[in-house]
Amino acid sequence: MQLSHPEGNVNSTVIRGGSTSTQSSNPTKDILAGTKSSIQTTLIYWSDAFQQLQERIVNILPFNRKRKTGQEIDLTKIPIQDVQAPTSNLLPDVVVKRAAQRSGMLGSVMTADRVNECARQLKQWYLQRGYVLHSVTGATLHAENGTATLAVQEPILSSTPMDIRFAKEVPIDPDTGETTTRKKYREKLERIKGRPLRSEEWIAVVDQLNTTLIESKGRTSASTLSKRLGLKAGHHFCWDGDRWQSIARSGIFTKIWRTSPVQMGDGNVQLQVLCQESPPRNLEYGISKSLYTGNWEGELDFKHGNFFGGGESLGLIVRRGARDPEPSVTLRYSDDKFGMQGGYDAEVFSEYIAVGDPSKYVSAKSSTTMPESTQSTNEHQLDAQAVAEVEDISPSPLSNIPVVEENDSLLCRQGFKFSLRGPIPSNIISRSSASTAIERTSTRKGIHESIGSATLNLGPFVRDLPLGAKSSIATSTTSGVRLGGKRLLPFSSGSVTSRQLFPLFTNIAVTSNRQIKLALQHSVMSATSHLPRHEANAAGFAARVRGISGSSVGPIDLSVVGSAEIRVPVTIPIQKDKIVQDGSVVLFGDWMFAHRQTDSSQTGFSMENTFGKSSIGIGLRKSVQGIPLKYDLSLTRDGKVGAFVSLGSDWEIY
Repeated sequence: MQLSHPEGNVNSTVIRGGSTSTQSSNPTKDILAGTKSSIQTTLIYWSDAFQQLQERIVNILPFNRKRKTGQEIDLTKIPIQDVQAPTSNLLPDVVVKRAAQRSGMLGSVMTADRVNECARQLKQWYLQRGYVLHSVTGATLHAENGTATLAVQEPILSSTPMDIRFAKEVPIDPDTGETTTRKKYREKLERIKGRPLRSEEWIAVVDQLNTTLIESKGRTSASTLSKRLGLKAGHHFCWDGDRWQSIARSGIFTKIWRTSPVQMGDGNVQLQVLCQESPPRNLEYGISKSLYTGNWEGELDFKHGNFFGGGESLGLIVRRGARDPEPSVTLRYSDDKFGMQGGYDAEVFSEYIAVGDPSKYVSAKSSTTMPESTQSTNEHQLDAQAVAEVEDISPSPLSNIPVVEENDSLLCRQGFKFSLRGPIPSNIISRSSASTAIERTSTRKGIHESIGSATLNLGPFVRDLPLGAKSSIATSTTSGVRLGGKRLLPFSSGSVTSRQLFPLFTNIAVTSNRQIKLALQHSVMSATSHLPRHEANAAGFAARVRGISGSSVGPIDLSVVGSAEIRVPVTIPIQKDKIVQDGSVVLFGDWMFAHRQTDSSQTGFSMENTFGKSSIGIGLRKSVQGIPLKYDLSLTRDGKVGAFVSLGSDWEIY
């Protein structure tokens, strides 16, 4: 007795601009929509193909009634004693027997409903493991032993598991029927009209244009993507939707029109992708805030994406502040493995890290080579004591201590950094990263210091709370050693940051951003006494209290910082349809407690070096031309009132 199972019964803080552009207003949405449509089409296609194959199989299987010793045996009355799937290379016997028991096949006669239920449960087992094309296609009952054998279809990948076909979408000239470009067609219309087209006119024309796909060239390697998807020749076709979404969102494709497995001539399967590749070279510009100086810097970022065809990128970043005498330059090579485990960055950097007004300092080299007459007339000359210290660079107990002196200033840092994403398996720690760096710092007096360090970051770990609230926690630990003169000074530091978002005035879970929220953030940072001065400066800038200049904090080795905000979204009543309604009013309160870093002769915690700051205030948030702006009015604990303008969006938990 044979029953076929119709597969159709189973359901299945930097602001940037630049040259980066796509033809779609929402390329990620186009990509994901195309992917989803392709997979659904694939399931329907393979359902029909397997059903046709099953019909051919049924025709060659034994009849429902078998002649034995001159009599016909009625198989519809024989109870099933055992269920097997002998042709399957994946289904464990225990899984088959469990499905047979739950469907009622064992101990009962074979019926279509029971076979379909068993097939549905086994299909669910396939789907949970990514075998979206695998299924049970029929069952046969053997009268001699009461055993039902299940027929399965388990597609195997071909010798070339994946093939990528590149295309681009071009408009069709409605007058000639020939392909053209938008630029050429617009120029044609403007010549006909004798005037430039208005924006709304051109948008209306584009909406009416028919388009077609033409073949193009691309850099993306199909073999690399198949490895990232876990598709191996000769293995079963296993689809990992999360991995594919990571690739689709990586930016290497502008559009994906089709993603579907296709049956080849040998009966095996090949995943075929029809897509448009993004431009590989991009130049972006923007502004960012320096981690070590606290100053705003202009930034140029040139990146060559998809460098070797596997999503890698090579970039050159140049940053410079308005008063910086020299730029900061970073050369970075990245391979993020499309957001999967094992991604890494390697970079060589030279950064300007001086704090304060550079015009108040003179380099050691210039001060030692200038004649006395010139030194006496220079309005920014070093005093006699400083000059004497610069001239006496010979080894001494003081100069061997690799600590920046109070009357000296850091100048730059140069070195190499290697970062690894997901060094800890995600089944143990969901989010982790690690980095190691070797660098050399120099001061304005010419003192050099070599530093080696390693950092481990864990998190952020996000947790959903009742009524739409969320919380997150992230940790970071660093250990290293400083080498200067004849001494090795080990150091270490660690920090913990927690954040919470609570929707207010609601009794139900709310997911919209247009909701009044209470935002809390607290962080703790601690370091040993030999923490490098530029890292201590960075810790001081990070211990931010609105209304107080970051440079007034100075280098610190211990801090506890907290902030509370009530974010109230506001709607601008003028031209509601044309204005992006992302404005908000923020009521905030900030506080911090810190310990100043001292020189190496004073180690340990001292109450004399502790201090605290706090402020309250109100702020406005609104994006203008895509640039998020902040305007804050604050009142500090010592009674000072200040107004500050900055860039960037408020933090969120995702």
